[in-house]
Amino acid sequence: MDKTHITHVNDGFVFLGNRIIRKRGPRGTMLPVSTIPREKARAFAHKLTAQLSGHDHVNKIDQVETINRQLAGWANFYQYTDYTAMVYRHVDRVVFWKLAHGLARKYKTSTRSLMRQWIRRPTPEQAKTWLLWGRSGSGNLCGSALRRLVTSRKQRFHWRTPAGNPHLAEYRNRWATTSGYRDVALALSHA
Repeated sequence: MDKTHITHVNDGFVFLGNRIIRKRGPRGTMLPVSTIPREKARAFAHKLTAQLSGHDHVNKIDQVETINRQLAGWANFYQYTDYTAMVYRHVDRVVFWKLAHGLARKYKTSTRSLMRQWIRRPTPEQAKTWLLWGRSGSGNLCGSALRRLVTSRKQRFHWRTPAGNPHLAEYRNRWATTSGYRDVALALSHA
């Protein structure tokens, strides 16, 4: 009973990490949309800030690569969700400034001087972000750019019917056997 919650779709509900709600579409029809729940976004941002704060002994390149992997995984999980721009922008802003303050504390300098030195465009068509150079934990000289969630890919979810799934028909034809009650009763009576 604690997990079961009956609600109207217009009020919205959280299912498998997505908030599903019905909203009015551009043509006046009611459409279901999925969004990122506020609690999930806050928890993720809090997790990233906890990783970035107080770890001055950790190599900055390894730290950025760890954060990038988590941001990429989160963006892939929510790639089919609607209305992600505001949430992504908030998480980007939190991670950007937490990394700035952590680097300023580590190198005992101002964030302004660090930003002049390390804020660049990774490629000409990308937005400016932290582009850090140094030695990784393995000792290799490399550069690492902080990933931005706003630039993550967004895909449209397409419903597939079971009849359109080629694997389901193959599975049914190869492995499943159909038998009626009469065949089973006849087989058991001879045993």
